Amino acid sequence: MKNTQQPKFNRLSLNVLMLVSVVLIVILSSVGPGAEKLSLPDAPNLNVNTWQSDSGASIWYTPQISDSIELQFWYKAGYRYDQALKGSAYLLAQLLKYESKQRSLNMKISLDQDFIKIGLSLNTNPSTLKRQLSQTSALLYHPVLANNWLTQLRKNKNSLTDQLRSQAYGEHPYAGPKQGSTHSLQSISRQQLQSFHHQYLHPRRLYMSVVGNVDQQTAQVITETVLPMSKYLSASELQLKPQGIHQAQSADISVVVQPGIKQLNEASHHLLSHVLNQQAPKQVNYQFGQLNSTVYVQGRNQVIGQLKQIEQGEFDWDIMLRAKRQIAHTWLKQLQGAQALSRYLVHLNAYGLPVNQMADNLNHLKDIDMDSWQQTSQQLLLALNHSL
Repeated sequence: MKNTQQPKFNRLSLNVLMLVSVVLIVILSSVGPGAEKLSLPDAPNLNVNTWQSDSGASIWYTPQISDSIELQFWYKAGYRYDQALKGSAYLLAQLLKYESKQRSLNMKISLDQDFIKIGLSLNTNPSTLKRQLSQTSALLYHPVLANNWLTQLRKNKNSLTDQLRSQAYGEHPYAGPKQGSTHSLQSISRQQLQSFHHQYLHPRRLYMSVVGNVDQQTAQVITETVLPMSKYLSASELQLKPQGIHQAQSADISVVVQPGIKQLNEASHHLLSHVLNQQAPKQVNYQFGQLNSTVYVQGRNQVIGQLKQIEQGEFDWDIMLRAKRQIAHTWLKQLQGAQALSRYLVHLNAYGLPVNQMADNLNHLKDIDMDSWQQTSQQLLLALNHSL
């Protein structure tokens, strides 16, 4: 019989071992000089194919194992195109949302200044898929635009932030209001809404993405099925200039006009809002746009105080590094799952961004140092103190 001798530790040895373990943990987790060059995960390479449909839509596709086929439709039909009939895009988006439920389509529909955005999950069962494609095409090309629901939508009221946005943008089409005014909503007839639909929910004004467990040929069949040629003329594109930097405020709320998505360092502004919102949730919200981006600030005085602290170097760099890791994690989740990936691809397609945008953003995030961080906070501080 073998005699297995168990190791013995006296109390001193155990105490020393525990102390060394604690020191190692502290050393490995501490932030030392040069930590601003922290390592962030790399963005995966995306296998994306692009083409234009026969009807004129710009389509991005990538295969991914999934139980559903995810489609995104972003039409250049946001409320910047309302012109004199303020609220047209809002009414159309809401009516499409209502009708999609009547047609039992798994759709999500939203609206911003640039786009009417439609997300659609398709079943992979052939007979169900065929019905869903037929219903989707009917909705996009021949919506009912029910009068009874239209009457209900005309009773809408604007929020304070909608009013401040209108003040900040002045006469610019980005001013909205997104949901129109009581007077404008009452003046929009069903016929005028149909005309808006024919011109703006047009395949030539569409950016689309397709993600799912299908090959490219099948993806092309799906898109050609759901997007036939339109018999109507597409609206001509308005030549608009960006709005200058302005802000409007009421009490402790501000709406700030900033440059468009391609002119902003997206990583810096994500980092700034992330850190500010850690101290007080939902106090800073960026809405990126083609011509201009908009910053919504709740608790204006508190935010100004925090920005001044950053300007004076009174902030914890460890918080910044943790925020970088958290943002990188959030960004990379946009590539996980067919639905999230379809939203990310249509975003790149619509804003004219490169396929490797994620890698660029992660590199920018990694390179943010104290000077560039303070510079970004100073820009927002100046904008908040800017008077119309």
